[in-house]
Amino acid sequence: MLKYAPSRDDVARNEEQGGRDVNHVTIRSLAAAGLLAGAIAAPTLAAAQSLDKGVYEVGFITEKTGPLAAAGISYWHGAELALEEINSASLLGDGIALELVEKESGSDAARAVQALTQFAADRDIKVATCCILSPVAGALKPVAKSMGIPLIIYGATRPGLPELPYVSSVVALPGPAEVKMTQTLADTLKPKKVTYFVNADNDAFQARFKAAQKVMEDNGIETGEVISILANDTDFTGPATQAMATNPDLIMVWTTQTPAVGIVSALRQRGYEGDISSSDVISPVAVFEKAGQAIEGVPFPILFSPSLSKDPRAQAFIDAYNKKYGQQPDTYSAQGYTVMYYLAQALGTLSGNPSREEIAEALAAVKEIKDNIYGGLPMIDGQATVENSLIVNWSGDGTLVPWEAK
Repeated sequence: MLKYAPSRDDVARNEEQGGRDVNHVTIRSLAAAGLLAGAIAAPTLAAAQSLDKGVYEVGFITEKTGPLAAAGISYWHGAELALEEINSASLLGDGIALELVEKESGSDAARAVQALTQFAADRDIKVATCCILSPVAGALKPVAKSMGIPLIIYGATRPGLPELPYVSSVVALPGPAEVKMTQTLADTLKPKKVTYFVNADNDAFQARFKAAQKVMEDNGIETGEVISILANDTDFTGPATQAMATNPDLIMVWTTQTPAVGIVSALRQRGYEGDISSSDVISPVAVFEKAGQAIEGVPFPILFSPSLSKDPRAQAFIDAYNKKYGQQPDTYSAQGYTVMYYLAQALGTLSGNPSREEIAEALAAVKEIKDNIYGGLPMIDGQATVENSLIVNWSGDGTLVPWEAK
């Protein structure tokens, strides 16, 4: 069932009654009242005119608690900002709005499956979006297909997750950028021996580690040791000592966010002064605020950086995000932001009150996300692709800068 957007009287009545349902983040009232007009940098998506007027609900499986909460909040903020822009500018047409309905998973597969099942049972939910961890996305994929609800992945990076028409991803696979970084490290640092940390319980990071190891070994660089850890591990003193005992010239950390920060911190605390590299899991501002000096100078590849991006559309996003949240966006908020514009582009090709199947087919038909902050974002078989990447590191003052070998 399609909900209809409220009038100005509805807006006033809602305010008198104390606001909105805490589980719904909606800008429809503000958009209807014109309160957001001109407040946000104008996007470029052309307005649609043929959808039925009303509110189209998007189920968002959040990860604002648990081990990946810092990243989860960034994804949510990016999507929330995009929703405000789309609604306030009436990009889908007058009287048409998107609404986010959230259910928290805490990065737990069982909770995420339950959330998607509940979304699928609610016919007001037109489409869902989810998942930082690839195993969680993998668990949701058959649910989306069997229950016929379009699922847009905002964070998981394992190849092969998209399956059109019902499952697609706005996440550019990290593989090419990480291979590029690994080759750069091999060329510039010229290590003779590399030791690796990798998640034993995450097949996506296993694949990313193996790709990096292959690059190094193809360059004649010896593997010191491969040290396996688990995502929920918290004490890395022993593994750090184990890694240092291999006398490596470089330690590469291919793990999820919490262990990555813990490993790098433990290595520095144990007195390791050699080179360390990681992945974009250490890119959020919240990670630097927590780890600080420990991750300073550690290189990692990234597809979006607020301090380095010169694209005008990216700058508009950065300015709007700063204004709303009082901080710089990161690569995760950029992906959450992209989800909503991808969906809006697909909806803009439809008319009437489209079914979930029609929305899935429209998403599958998108060959390039036109309104993007990457300077181009092709969709190939339901997977976003970004050709440009940067190798960066945190500086002492908390900004991302281009990495240079010392």
